[in-house]
Amino acid sequence: MDLLEFQSSLDQSRAWRKLELSSARSLAENYSGRSEEAYLCRAWTMIIYAHCDQLIKELSKNYLLYLSSNPRQNYDYQMAWFAFYGKESVQHNSDKRYLLCKDASEASKSTRIKELSHKEVIDGGNFKYGRLRFMSEWVLQIDLDHVKYKLFYHSLKTKRDQIAHGENITVDYISDCLAWHEKSIELIDEISDKTLDFASSHAI
Repeated sequence: MDLLEFQSSLDQSRAWRKLELSSARSLAENYSGRSEEAYLCRAWTMIIYAHCDQLIKELSKNYLLYLSSNPRQNYDYQMAWFAFYGKESVQHNSDKRYLLCKDASEASKSTRIKELSHKEVIDGGNFKYGRLRFMSEWVLQIDLDHVKYKLFYHSLKTKRDQIAHGENITVDYISDCLAWHEKSIELIDEISDKTLDFASSHAI
């Protein structure tokens, strides 16, 4: 994957996600004041959660694929590797992953990143603040101000989990969802733009 392919995949991903988020908002607004509003606001909450979660996972996988053939300056390949496999690699000294930890060659960088980009590696975990901090600092290694999303993550995940578990909770009005909606758009754009910027400006 070259830079243009990475940018294209990123642009397409965030464009359709933002379109679907806007559609969920418009639908809820069209039924404002009617009995369907509460149901549509719950559905809107689930859509916000799903797209924030999946964009970060998709972005991370594609970025690692890009890095596997386009090394980046100032990217700590070993830190990314240890983030997922550190404990396992240290404790199992016969594992090939342990040998990769000690291998400082350029070839090992590509091997590490390709393994990390596998779907099952990145897809572990779910949408929460600790996951955003981990992915932005250890995997993407970008200067994202993740702290400003902490309350957004916590409140959205709490409501989403309650809805998913069939609890009778209050997300009844459009005003309940607007702050999450706007923050999700901000996050999608910021993490996408910063990752693309680092990919293009720190290429070797």
